[in-house]
Amino acid sequence: MMALVWVIDIVVIIVKILGGRTQVNPVLRVGIWIALLCVIALGLAVVGALVVLLEHWLSSL
Repeated sequence: MMALVWVIDIVVIIVKILGGRTQVNPVLRVGIWIALLCVIALGLAVVGALVVLLEHWLSSL
């Protein structure tokens, strides 16, 4: 349960940094934005791969 609190805490800190409410080095802010975009792209790629696998599986039935 405590791990969930830590995860929520980290998410809140990152959202504050990305939103500009916390003053940090601009390089850090840009790096976090790039990391967030990479995670979103990775998620979309995984969903796309799962859709292709599902299509192959359904076509073999």
